[in-house]
Amino acid sequence: MRTTPGAPRATATETMPAPAPARQATMPKVPSLLAACLSPGNVGEYNWLCCTQEDSKSFLKRMDEGCGATWDNKDPRRAKRNASPPPAGPKLALRISYAPGVESAGARLGPFSLGDDVAVTQLEPCKGYDPMTWRQGSSGSDSSSSSSSRSALLPRWGERFTAPHNFYRARVCVSDGKNGFEEYWCLLSVAAKSSDRNIENVQAAVDDSVTTASYAHRFNEHTARIHEEHSGGGGDADSVIGIRVCIPVGCYVIGGTASDICSPGEALSLSLFPFKQVQKLVFDGSEEFSELPQAFFHYCHHLSAGREVVTDIQGFEDEDGDLLIVDPVVVRPAAATVGSLLGAIVSNNTSSSANEEKLRFDTWHPRCGQLCKVFDPSRRSSQCRRACGLSVPTCGVGGA
Repeated sequence: MRTTPGAPRATATETMPAPAPARQATMPKVPSLLAACLSPGNVGEYNWLCCTQEDSKSFLKRMDEGCGATWDNKDPRRAKRNASPPPAGPKLALRISYAPGVESAGARLGPFSLGDDVAVTQLEPCKGYDPMTWRQGSSGSDSSSSSSSRSALLPRWGERFTAPHNFYRARVCVSDGKNGFEEYWCLLSVAAKSSDRNIENVQAAVDDSVTTASYAHRFNEHTARIHEEHSGGGGDADSVIGIRVCIPVGCYVIGGTASDICSPGEALSLSLFPFKQVQKLVFDGSEEFSELPQAFFHYCHHLSAGREVVTDIQGFEDEDGDLLIVDPVVVRPAAATVGSLLGAIVSNNTSSSANEEKLRFDTWHPRCGQLCKVFDPSRRSSQCRRACGLSVPTCGVGGA
């Protein structure tokens, strides 16, 4: 167990956090330079302020030294040009348009709020993100997992399962609310086809992460109680090693030089994720067995009675031992139609969906560990080592 809790502690009751409305845009107390320079009214006269190849710290230092501009004392959002504008702009200028994530023990939120403007100053492909393309069967995958018979258990309908995406490591610059900037490394996800880059598809991806974080909150509470019972000490869902879902935000592109990646008016998602690697933890059953994510998969299935299957659990273990999950997907039963009902009756196979659900569960969750036995004692448990600061089995990630 970590000695330093993270966010404010969650309550010890196992209560599903109520869905929260999308966060409203909050204006910083001091006008944002980034917002000012991206404002349509300032294009042409002031937009060069954010169009720089320098990192934001160097840029602000240059501003302070008076080498590039002087401040207008009557309006701190404005600056007067003293020098030639830099030759290039940000890779992408984004506006946050969908941000429903809420603080919880199962969520990791980025420094973004609805209505914020964000500048992507660096954008690079990352080989370590290739496993994220396997779900849609991207041609960029070099793993046999994407074409295995086991992955055929994933639905073959809906953008979340069929539309290939590209994933980039992005350095973003956001306002700190004090007329300055802060920089973060993020994961940027954008549909490979322009026709798929709409806000509805992005919202579906964000909503899957929000749903998964809600389950993660309850799972971490459950794990904290197990720790307390076994160790006799205190513990809460924030301080125990657990599952944390990186909640993305949906963004519209409003400009930038990387129009070949995403053009103005198109949508993409952005998650706070500083790592250069993503590891498949629960995908098609062929991955190395990891206790903590496998127990989380089982917990979500058990809690929802199979109505929601959280899968493609992927991410990276941080320095505290938490598993930071990105871009999970929630499999739900397909809506029944007259045709499907008649077909089931004619074939005398009304239990086909139940059989498919069982096959998915048994394939993606090949065995149970001791954590599974606690919340679902009807399933047999295998013996696992104790590690990761828990008085329960090791998470199994990173060779533990």
